[in-house]
Amino acid sequence: MNREKLFNRNFVMVIIGQLISIFGNSVLRFALPLYILDQTGSTAIFGSILAIATIPTILFSPLGGILADRFNRKNLMVILDLITAVVIGGFSFLLFKGSIVIVIGILMVLFSIIQSFYQPAVQASIPVISSEDNLEKANGIVSLVNASSNLMGPLIAGILYGHFGIEPIMLTGIICFFLAAVMEFFITMKFERESSCDSIINIIKSDLKLSFDYVMKDNPVMIKAMVITSGMNLFLTSMILVGLPVMIKVELGLSSQLYGFTEGAMAAGMIVGGIAISIIGKKSKTEETYRMLVFAALGLIPIGIAFSISLAPMIVYWIISFSCFMMMVVITMFSITMMSFVQRETPDHLIGKVISYILMMTQCTLPVGQAIYGFLFEVMAGSINIIIFVTAICSGVVAIYSKKTFYGLTNKKAEVV
Repeated sequence: MNREKLFNRNFVMVIIGQLISIFGNSVLRFALPLYILDQTGSTAIFGSILAIATIPTILFSPLGGILADRFNRKNLMVILDLITAVVIGGFSFLLFKGSIVIVIGILMVLFSIIQSFYQPAVQASIPVISSEDNLEKANGIVSLVNASSNLMGPLIAGILYGHFGIEPIMLTGIICFFLAAVMEFFITMKFERESSCDSIINIIKSDLKLSFDYVMKDNPVMIKAMVITSGMNLFLTSMILVGLPVMIKVELGLSSQLYGFTEGAMAAGMIVGGIAISIIGKKSKTEETYRMLVFAALGLIPIGIAFSISLAPMIVYWIISFSCFMMMVVITMFSITMMSFVQRETPDHLIGKVISYILMMTQCTLPVGQAIYGFLFEVMAGSINIIIFVTAICSGVVAIYSKKTFYGLTNKKAEVV
């Protein structure tokens, strides 16, 4: 394989498989929580389900990283996509035979468990099928492809769900994950199995300690970056995940289709961010990462102002959509920056474990934030602007705190995009 060529056969197969898989993911992620919100009318239940579904990612990501380093990553992706298709198919039959909240809650938990094994395998594959010089561009293109799926997913899901209900959503998910598995089957990826005579328990303990020591001792700047990302997840990310459907569907009284268009606008922001990173490459300095978080926090201000003054619902809607678009541009650039740094700094035999450990740590605050915002939007339904302004302030504090940390990355001579 020519490692200097970006669009080699394996890379193309990976991004096509991701295009299909992420599309199915985004369709389900859009429709299932919305279905719960429509059926129960409770933002507290809605936020709690989102929070509960995030917990498996925290618990199982380290195991996913171990699998990504010790087993064939291509086979993992194929098997996990097939399992996802089967799980969705099974729960489609249960959806109308029991409690909607329980059935969808269990489905989203299982879906989260599978993704906690799937994502480390995908992220650990990128450095294997791309040269180091192409790493930023490869991550930017993967982000661009994923964002394209996330753009089309909510748009199509909003139309399907708004006109036909939840049934075609489930069918779409089954088809997408099956097709993704077929595409990933044709990937050829170099893999050298680590030999070990230890028991599975000892291997897990050893690998967890190895990744922990690498992050905490060998590369301690990573733990600081993880704390910053966790803070943004606690405030900004959690508020958007819980608050967006509440603001658009409940507060403004608009349709599922319009909510889907806003989700599409966020995905379009991811596309623009991915394109920007792919064009810039390694020219950008890491001090700019600090500015990205500041801009993301400032993106909440127009939304807070829109809910503070008397405006027509559609004007408020367009302000929300544009602000979310701009926030996703800079958040995507930040995410690619950090992932490229981790991939470049981490040895290949550790990369799956380290990525999964970082995912686990940065996701810890997400369920807490989702539960808190679910409660806040329930009890402060008439004061949404206050929730937004406080979130902007908290996110801004985290962003300002990050300046010293990201300057430290530059001092390490790690120029990342």
